[in-house]
This record gives sequence, C-alpha cells and structure tokens, in this order.
Amino acid sequence: MLPERPRADTAMAAVLLWQTRYRLALALLAGGATIGLSSLGLFTLADTAAAVVGARASWFVGGVTAAYALLVLALQTWVRRTRSASSALSTLMVTADLVVVFWLVFLLTGHENYHLGLLLALFSLQLTHVYFGRLQALLLLAATAAGYLLLNDVALRHGANVHWGEILTTLVVFGVGSLLVTRVQSNLHERLDTLVTIFERAEEGDFSSSYDVAADERPDAITSVGRAYNRMRTQLAGIVLSDPLSGCFNRRGFEQQFRRELARAARAHTDVALLAIDLDHFKQVNDTHGHLVGDRVIAEVGELLRASARTDDVVARTGGEEFMILAPNTSIDGAQHLALRIVDAFRRRIFVEPSPRVSLTVSVGVVADGVPNEGIAEDLRARADEALYAAKRSGRNRVVMWSSGLDALRLKHAEGKPVAPGS
Repeated sequence: MLPERPRADTAMAAVLLWQTRYRLALALLAGGATIGLSSLGLFTLADTAAAVVGARASWFVGGVTAAYALLVLALQTWVRRTRSASSALSTLMVTADLVVVFWLVFLLTGHENYHLGLLLALFSLQLTHVYFGRLQALLLLAATAAGYLLLNDVALRHGANVHWGEILTTLVVFGVGSLLVTRVQSNLHERLDTLVTIFERAEEGDFSSSYDVAADERPDAITSVGRAYNRMRTQLAGIVLSDPLSGCFNRRGFEQQFRRELARAARAHTDVALLAIDLDHFKQVNDTHGHLVGDRVIAEVGELLRASARTDDVVARTGGEEFMILAPNTSIDGAQHLALRIVDAFRRRIFVEPSPRVSLTVSVGVVADGVPNEGIAEDLRARADEALYAAKRSGRNRVVMWSSGLDALRLKHAEGKPVAPGS
C-alpha cells in the first residue's frame, strides 16, 4: 500500500512544533536583553511608551515576553497532545507574533521609527506564507497595516508630531511590496503543488501527466525540476509499469490501463472485452529445458501476443505464465475472433528456434460486456478467470466464452472451437 499524504492539520502541527523552540529562543533573547540593559541603566523607554505605561519599562517587556512564552508553551502542549493543528490555531500563533513585534517596537523606539515594525512584519509575512499559506499571509498583512496605524494613532494622541501623509505613503509602499512578495510566493506554491500532484500520480503508476514547462514565463529551479521529470517520465513508466521479461504491461500497469479504459467505456457506453490467457503446461518447459529457455519462451510469447492484438488493445503479463488482454470497444464476436486468432497463432508457432524448438499451446477465457460504471472491473476479471478455468479443465488448448451458469465439467471437448454450456 502506498504511503498516505500527510493531512493538512497534521502537517501544520509539525510546523508549529518545530517553530516553537525558535519562538521561545527569540522571546527569551529579547526579554533578557531588555531587562539586562535596563538594570545596567543602558535602556530608556521611548517617549510615547513612557507616557502610556510609565517608567517600569523592564517590567512591561518582561511581562510581554513571559506571556508570549507561556502562550507558545501552551500551544505546544496542545499540539503534542492532539497531534493536529487547525487554521485557527496557526492564526492565533501568527497574531501573537505580530502583537509582540509591535509591542516591542512601541516600547523601544520613538514614533519616527515605527516603520521598523513593518520591516520585522515583512519577514514574518514571508514565513507565514511559506508554512501556512496565502490566506494566513493576507490576514497577517491586514493585521500589520492595522497595527502600524494604531501605533501612530496612539503616538498622535500623546502629543507626537505624526505626519499622516508620510505614514500612509510608507504603508502603501509596504502593502504593494508585500502583495508582490505574496503573489510571487503564491505562484511558487501553485507550481510546487502541481509537481507534488504529478509525483503522487507517478507513485500510483500514472505517468500520463507532464509538467507544463512552457507555462513558466520566468523559468527557475522549479521549472528545472519539472523539465527533469519530463525527461525521465517515459523511462520511469517503462520501469514501473512494464514486465521486463515479456515486454508487456505488468500487473500494476494493467490495473492502471484497465481502470482508465473502463472509465472511458462507461462514458461512451461501449463494450470492453477481457481475455485471460494461460500457457498450457509451461512448467514442463522449465523442467525439461531449464529456466533460461523458459525465460526466452516468455519473451517470445509477449512478442506474439502483442503482434496478435490490435493497436489499442492492452497486453499484460499478470503472473508467471498468465497473461491478459484488454480489448476496448469490442463486442463478444470481436473478442471471440481475437481469442481464436491467438490460439491458432500459438499452434503454428515454434519457440526458441533453432534449438530447442519448443511447442506451446494456450487456454483462453473470454468475457465481453457493456460497462455501466467502473465498479464492473472485478466482475469482469472474475468472469474471465471462470472461463479460463473452464478451458483448462475441459482439455486446454481452446477458447471458452463466458456465459451465465458456466460449468466446466459439462463442457464438450470441442478442440480449438469456442465452448459454452449446451454446445
């Protein structure tokens, strides 16, 4: 079974957990430095902040950092216990980051330097977009603008000489720059998501999708990865979906093609045919001539089946000496004709010439039906296998067409002709 892709809430929980130690380290560094400098007389509170909170700067800084650290620890405990994190939880954490940034800027700088809060928020904005997505980044951008305006309004109310024209100009420049950064990162995220989807399909054996290199107006590292995948796609498909001995599809490749053709037939309301093929007494080939000769026979069998099938048919080796042919848009008459042609081709073919010249026959079970939906897959496979078993139990070297009530013990031994109940 393929590994499941991590759920979004689980992935977000992992991000919050590893970020916790950095948040705690920064909080302790900021708080400890401020308190230490204040105790040495090297720190003075900004004028506006002094007018608002009084002279106990170190206590306010210490209180903010302590509250922030407690919040981070509480969220860490919650996430570890639940092993998940919602968007609301990440929003709370990002909001707390922003509050601490603006609070420290308010305490430590004058109103003429409040733009430092925007600069620090820009770093937080980029990290938020990378780890939590575009929506969270846009919410942070709006909160940053509101926080900047609030700081300047507080400064104005306490007698600071605030020029709103300069404030708004700074805010517009910050907003435009932030939106451009967000747009660029959103484009990166979208293209990375495209690559992830392509890789996930490849993991399931679906190599039908390629990366659209031409859509990247400004090629970058992601484009290079997409281009490299496109170069390897055909080779990977051959390795993952093909049987190296027979040259046919392997079981995994057949399952993918089977589901795809059934979906197409269900949409178009057409029939599909399935042929289950077994090499008669193939074990004797290995026992008599050895496995190397047996391998050569399998390789030639694959060539013969592909030559006998039509262009759109899917030929697969599903077991040691077991093969299947999926024939899209094929009625019961067409499937019968194809099966008889294959049986006749094996009767006339001599394998591994000039020596040891191996003769081989096949038994074929055939089913053909309309496709109401993709759920018919297992039913078709079971009916084809039932017809194959009937062919083997009734003497091998023959074709059996599946029909309701098939009973191999009552089949007539009609050599080389389609056999069905009552024939």
